[in-house]
Amino acid sequence: MEAARSQKMHMAEAVFRESWISIKANKLRSFLTTLGIIIGVCAVVIMVAAGQTVQNMIGAQLSGIGSNLLIISPEAAVTAGVRGGGQTIIKTDDAEVVRRVAHIGAVSPILSGQLQAVYGNENYVANIMASTVDYMKTGNWELERGTMFTERDNKAGAAFALVGKTIADELFHGEDPVGQTIRLGNVPFVVRGLLKAKGSSMGQDQDATVIVPLTTYRRRLRGSRIPNRVSYIMAQVDGEENIDQAKTLIETALRESRRLKPSADNDFRIDDMTEMLNTIRSVGTYLSILLASIASISLIVGSIGIMNMMLVSVTERTREIGIRKAIGAKNSAIMGQFLLESILISFIGSMAGMFLGIGLSQIAGALFDQDVPISIATVVLSFSVAVIVGVASGLFPAIKATKLDPIEALRYQ
Repeated sequence: MEAARSQKMHMAEAVFRESWISIKANKLRSFLTTLGIIIGVCAVVIMVAAGQTVQNMIGAQLSGIGSNLLIISPEAAVTAGVRGGGQTIIKTDDAEVVRRVAHIGAVSPILSGQLQAVYGNENYVANIMASTVDYMKTGNWELERGTMFTERDNKAGAAFALVGKTIADELFHGEDPVGQTIRLGNVPFVVRGLLKAKGSSMGQDQDATVIVPLTTYRRRLRGSRIPNRVSYIMAQVDGEENIDQAKTLIETALRESRRLKPSADNDFRIDDMTEMLNTIRSVGTYLSILLASIASISLIVGSIGIMNMMLVSVTERTREIGIRKAIGAKNSAIMGQFLLESILISFIGSMAGMFLGIGLSQIAGALFDQDVPISIATVVLSFSVAVIVGVASGLFPAIKATKLDPIEALRYQ
């Protein structure tokens, strides 16, 4: 049994050596054939890396929005049975109704707008977010330094503000903003804290934000003929598994508090941010698949190149195949040699394409200041391509070689 195993290993080694000699004997043709696989695998690796980078960028941007959020906002008003021509009203009273619903943690009514933030000779257009203390939770904000204003400050209408990194950079140029006084709409505000950077989300710079107490905004910056009106309400659910139930409970509670008839449509809307974020992330996944699929076309071209080379090789080596068959070579050995040649060419091209693709994607990442991931899927893909393309493109030529008639092959010139 040991002798049989040794003989098989010796035969396998001989087949491998002959395959390698055959590849080396036609260096230019082998290189050009391998080049098709190199380009194909390189393109797939780059496209997969690009898709994953886009997904990571989307995930990083969306992570700043917060999780398990429900957004309660005004709905288009209905006049004479026609929806449109204005919006309904959301009030702070609605926020209190939402706060009493099961599975709801933090709730923050929000008024938003834009004002010129001024410090000394510097100014910058800031996104003003007026809310309560809970907005730090619902908006997924953290303080880099300083302190948050309190609920007492909010009720008293204290002129305190929290500034984002962009505002701090544009107004203070490296100076510590905490304790300084800025003007918003010509009203002085003391900066109580600096917010941690969150970057951009959906094309908007989140760090160009100034957070102020809701009551202060109403009293000193933007009054309203409806004192309790807000832009929208953010409600954080205590778990993703409870979102649907909380959404239903909020809808029921608001319809009751707003005294809507059973036949009437909701005069508010509830948006599930978790569902929206998952949808946006799935777009990134589909983009990765699309890019990889497009790049895979070059792999098909490369595999056709290998098959063409192997068919030419079978034709050129017809006499050699006839001699080997005449002296007793088995069909399995001949098939094995041609398959191995095809797999070797595909393997070399796949590995070279993988390393080239990884290298180019990392260089592109460095140029565009992006972290490009190197996933294990890339390595698995390259090895899989090496085997599948090698076998698929070498199988038909190998079968053709085994079917050659030894006598006819020996007559071939």
